[in-house]
Amino acid sequence: MTDNKKSPFATSLLDQTPTQQKMQAAEKQLKKVQKKQHSQATKAAIHKEREAQITKLGKPFWWMLFMFICSILYLFPEAVFNAALTEVAGGKNSSEEDLRAVELFGRTISGIGVTLLLADMLLKGKRVARVGRALGHFALIAILVWPTVFFGQKWLVDHFIIDASTPAERQQAYLSQILRSALIEKSIQFEGINYDPDSEHNATEKTFLSVFGGLVYADDKLVDDIKEKKRMIMEKFVRDRALSRFDEHYANYDDFRQTLRSHYKEYAQGSNDYNQALSTAPSRSDEYWLDTQNQVKQGWEKYQKGVSAYEGRVESRAQKIAPKMYDFFERRNKCADMKKGSRKDNCYERLQNGYDKEIAKYSIPYIPPDDWLIREEISTSENVGNSIITGIMTFGLFTAMQAADAATGGDGGFKDHRMVYTNDVNHYKNVLMVKMEPDFVKESGGYPLGINTIHEFRHHQLTSTKVNNTLKQKGLTLPSTWVMADRTSFDNAVANKVRQEADNRWRSTMKNKGLDMPPNLSWQQFQQQGDIQKRIERQMKELYISPTLADWNNREFKQRIMEPNIQRKTTEYLNVLEAQQAEFADGGAFESTGKSALRATIVPPISMSISLALVLLTVLKLPMKAAELVQARRKTKDDGESQEGQNKAKAGYIKAGISAALLLSIFVVPVTLSSNQYTVKDSAMHYFFEQMENNDSAGISFALKWLLVTQPIVQPIGASIDEYLIITKGFDAISEPINRFDLAILPEHDTSAQSSPASAAKALLPLTINTNVANASIAVMNIKPKYQTGMMLPPGGYDIKVSASGHQAIRTWVYLKPEETEFTINL
Repeated sequence: MTDNKKSPFATSLLDQTPTQQKMQAAEKQLKKVQKKQHSQATKAAIHKEREAQITKLGKPFWWMLFMFICSILYLFPEAVFNAALTEVAGGKNSSEEDLRAVELFGRTISGIGVTLLLADMLLKGKRVARVGRALGHFALIAILVWPTVFFGQKWLVDHFIIDASTPAERQQAYLSQILRSALIEKSIQFEGINYDPDSEHNATEKTFLSVFGGLVYADDKLVDDIKEKKRMIMEKFVRDRALSRFDEHYANYDDFRQTLRSHYKEYAQGSNDYNQALSTAPSRSDEYWLDTQNQVKQGWEKYQKGVSAYEGRVESRAQKIAPKMYDFFERRNKCADMKKGSRKDNCYERLQNGYDKEIAKYSIPYIPPDDWLIREEISTSENVGNSIITGIMTFGLFTAMQAADAATGGDGGFKDHRMVYTNDVNHYKNVLMVKMEPDFVKESGGYPLGINTIHEFRHHQLTSTKVNNTLKQKGLTLPSTWVMADRTSFDNAVANKVRQEADNRWRSTMKNKGLDMPPNLSWQQFQQQGDIQKRIERQMKELYISPTLADWNNREFKQRIMEPNIQRKTTEYLNVLEAQQAEFADGGAFESTGKSALRATIVPPISMSISLALVLLTVLKLPMKAAELVQARRKTKDDGESQEGQNKAKAGYIKAGISAALLLSIFVVPVTLSSNQYTVKDSAMHYFFEQMENNDSAGISFALKWLLVTQPIVQPIGASIDEYLIITKGFDAISEPINRFDLAILPEHDTSAQSSPASAAKALLPLTINTNVANASIAVMNIKPKYQTGMMLPPGGYDIKVSASGHQAIRTWVYLKPEETEFTINL
């Protein structure tokens, strides 16, 4: 046996020995240790490489790459904001809400830009040695810097520019905005300014309109000259603006007029239904009367059955009582024949006790014995005959006693009646009928015996009372003294009920439609109703004149709507322009107007200039940052340190030179080498720049001229980026939470604090929500009052929920403002 040939039995034996198992476990443990050492060595190498990068460059390569990518990403929304601001500030019909929306967008992007700038400057060395630590510091800077920049911009503008402005500046800003609008409407022209508002606005025209208000605002001499002609300018401007949109206004009016006519058709149909309901009063009265007669008939049948049942019970008792009573009177006569004494008294007593026990057996009221007797009349002839016979039989003694009794005032033995008894059952039945009548009255519900015909039953007072109670349960109101013979009152009660039902249906229908008006109005009356005028006012908005009718042609519309509005608007503008400057001061009537005009005049050029500068700086710095990345990558591979000090010095000079070249290329080159129709020396705009320079505003003059030249070059690029990336639409989706957050931290405060209750009441606006599903449920989730069509609420955002059976509920925010009070939410 050699060493190379092992017995399979021996190999198996060796594999099962404890020594072999320990060797295998040791090999596994060795591999784990070697793997761990290799991992630690790799990490140490990476850490050493990163430390070397930080030593040479101040920050690791990955961080420089990360910041480079962030700068590229930031450039896109900043360029889009620059283009959007130009669109809004240089737009023909931009509103304060549009400016507010783009302002939120710009402040949001600015916060991101400053965050990236500070992170690039502050995060160096050990702060970025590890990825987790670097991202943590970056998040901390973002949390601190973004809100500071976002709210700080607004606070700085409000505090140092808007709130710090003088009344004269606010009034002049208002005039400059009027002149800008007048220029757009061709109501005023400046010689040498080739601006055509009818042509399609390119970037140059939009930039011009953005800065024109600021140029006029800065020229005190021009403002003083124009003030002398302000009435003429205002009248022409207001008329031109109104008439330029006449077709649009009349088309809007005509559309609503057609809608209102269709509403009147529905109203007229409802009035017809209402009248038809009233006309059914006679037939409804006949129906109720027939029901009443049926009720009387049923009551009469019930009464007759009750009488029959009562007579049956009485006859049954009479048959039992008759022989008993006859026997009682027989016995009482025998007692009467007895001589006076205790025996006779005891006889009467026993007989009476037996009578009482017998009567108690029949469940009837107690009847004295003598009530069962029959009164029998005695004639005079019978009295005389009996007296003669008795006198003869007593030999004249009875006659003598009669004479004596008559002489003393007695009846002389003559009786007019006598009480007799009988065993006739009918007699006892008649007695019981009378004695037991209270039981019958109770059983019959109050009716007495003796009603023999249905006519008597119908006109009994109890019948009228019962019918009246039944009619009350059906909604018919009759006097408590009403009787069945009074058909006129019955018909009137039915007519009142029919009218009440028709009125209730009418009010319910009107309430569902958000109206409150009576039926049967003519077309002219319908239009002039308060609710209809409110609807017309919501549709016509600032053009509304009370009352506005919906049947005017275009000539009447111009005469009755446009002309009064032109006069009113002209008066409003002149009231502001001719107001004392004190009214533009804080707390004055035109404080808010002046501040809004100043914001629209000054803020857009400033924001546009800063944004443009940031875009250009970022674009021009990106190649330099890319070169730094390449250079940093090479330095990490080069371990030579002999030239490190010289390289740093050279890098410093190179960076300074590049920075100077960037500033020159951004701010000097465009103004020197480029121009357009608004910046050439021979243009009328050159006059405004000279006026600024003469008023110690050379810097502002240069900045505006630079903006007029440079902005038209950059703006189309930002617009193209937004067209492909849809950045502004994306921001619109999240703008409302940002807007609420902004107003919660820094509420708008550019209105007068001394507002009266009357002005606060005027600020309420009617909220109307329309939907495509009838009887849909509408709720305003962020207020307590229940939603009602046209409910008056202060301007602001409202959380609206619309739901209906069989449809998925929709919940969305709407923003109530003077020019928008009616919203449509379709399920």
